Amino acid sequence: MPGPRSLRRSLDRSTRSGPPDNGWAPPLWGVLVAAGIVIAAMGIREIQGIAGPVFLVLTLVITVHPFRVWLRRVGVPAWLASTIALFTIYGILVIILGSIALSITQLATTLPKYGEAFVRLYNLLLDTLAGFGVGTEQFQSFLDNFDPSSLTGIAQSLLSSITNWLSLGALMVTVVVFLAFDASGVGPRLEIIRKARPRVAEALENFARNVRKYWIVTSLFGFIVSVFDVIALSIIGVPLAVTWGVFAFVTNYIPNVGFVVGMIPPALLALLSGGDNGPRDMLAVIISFCVINFVIQTLIQPKFTGDAVGITPTVAFLSLIFWSFILGGLGALLAVPATLFVKAILIDMSDRTRWFSALISATPDEPAAERPIFGFRRKSA
Repeated sequence: MPGPRSLRRSLDRSTRSGPPDNGWAPPLWGVLVAAGIVIAAMGIREIQGIAGPVFLVLTLVITVHPFRVWLRRVGVPAWLASTIALFTIYGILVIILGSIALSITQLATTLPKYGEAFVRLYNLLLDTLAGFGVGTEQFQSFLDNFDPSSLTGIAQSLLSSITNWLSLGALMVTVVVFLAFDASGVGPRLEIIRKARPRVAEALENFARNVRKYWIVTSLFGFIVSVFDVIALSIIGVPLAVTWGVFAFVTNYIPNVGFVVGMIPPALLALLSGGDNGPRDMLAVIISFCVINFVIQTLIQPKFTGDAVGITPTVAFLSLIFWSFILGGLGALLAVPATLFVKAILIDMSDRTRWFSALISATPDEPAAERPIFGFRRKSA
């Protein structure tokens, strides 16, 4: 039997080490969490046609909610305030989905007109490669089998994708009605959550604030960028300059590579429609888009709004890949809001995981509520 001295040493060690951990060991807990995330992600992917549109509508309802609160504050009846908020969300959806449909339609109807121009440019490329001593047999074989009318098939494929966007729009129109009117009771519900789980209420409020800031700031500066893009495309002489400006506004919501996606159609048309000056016009489009996006979104925007995304550029880019895989094309537009939501429910709600926020947040040393917006800082409540 252990003596009194050894027993005392054992008690001292147990006291210093603290109470025993009743939960899972950290490594095992991490494996279980990772497995749960994978299972949940695959489940969401199976219902992406429902999950994506519903989440988009939810974030838009959150963004428009302060407008509804302001309407109630100035004396507008609750039903009328909810109706105005409802049609405001409808207007935003029309702008987003309509812009995508318009751009795809314009590209699909315009592309077949440049079949001969494509062949001419391809021959020019073969001559250039031959001048450098590069073998062009495989390239020439492709050209011999190329039919300019095949561009029509590409156009038809683009047009068929519009049907998917229209089906998404029909679902969103229905979901908006319920969420817009349910938003009237979100205040009392949040107060109940705050009394029972204050950390949960704080995380949800941070998510709402961050996603609202993201949509507003990205929309405002995306509009400014699109205006300058239209001016540049008009000066260069690219067909459908306004259409590509609208398309650039929508692709601005895609983190990191959005302006590249918005640049491809006008650069392609500049190459095909410019004749002998096509390569020069395409280069002018590329330079214009890069300069405009760098000046406005890299130099000017952070000075007025701070960081509108709230996560590091690396995390934003990885989220683009992940959510595009999970939610399809709509996931590219929802990459940042979806990541902010996951961050709120998996990281910010728990003290055990909140430290991870320092690794993925853009400004971990400054609370989200204190970050500057348009040159001003919010005062703490």
